[in-house]
Amino acid sequence: MNRRDMLMGGGMLAAAGAALALMPRQRLLLLPEERKLEDLVPNAFGGWTTTPSDNFVLPRSEGSLADRLYNQTLSRLYIRPGQPPIMLVIAYGAVQNDQLQLHRPEVCYTAVGFEIVSSALRALSLGGTARLPVRDLEAVSTNRIETISYWTRIGDDLPTDGGSQRMVKLRQQMRGYLADGVLVRMSVNAEPSESVHQELAAFAVAMIRAIRPADRQALIGRDLAAGMVA
Repeated sequence: MNRRDMLMGGGMLAAAGAALALMPRQRLLLLPEERKLEDLVPNAFGGWTTTPSDNFVLPRSEGSLADRLYNQTLSRLYIRPGQPPIMLVIAYGAVQNDQLQLHRPEVCYTAVGFEIVSSALRALSLGGTARLPVRDLEAVSTNRIETISYWTRIGDDLPTDGGSQRMVKLRQQMRGYLADGVLVRMSVNAEPSESVHQELAAFAVAMIRAIRPADRQALIGRDLAAGMVA
């Protein structure tokens, strides 16, 4: 065996060793398999109640790639007197890796003809020491405007953009585990304004507080769930 073959063989062995080291050996599921999103999120809380609707931009469709990414989805329209209806969409995937990962709204809305014209990050106070990072978007199509607030959870991490989402998955993989993930999205058919943003924020906080403390980790991770009662 010549020197060139030895170098190539050593490189292949090193690559194989690195791949083996990065192979996840544990699973982290913050939504137990027996728990359903339909049961997790109340139909009424904080003055909001559900009403039937199918006017949603959804992250999945029958037979699509996204249909295979998500184990559960929940879509509901909530109304409260004197306020615009709020569309809630929650999508849950039990596996988050390079092939299966949450589709952020910037991707979903663009795919169905919307343009994302603004994006901003803010933090919502959930009580105690818990601060939830939320991204606000304005999505515009030829006949519709939506103001959107959303967050994503992968394991206990809450990535705020596509780049940090990829880094979170890599960091978790290097730590030897594969986590589940959830996208929580709220939107209204209205142009962004201070009152609209306040309504979406109030809705998000009221919804999380209305969920049983033991179940909150499924939407916001264990650290924030614990911080709410710290």
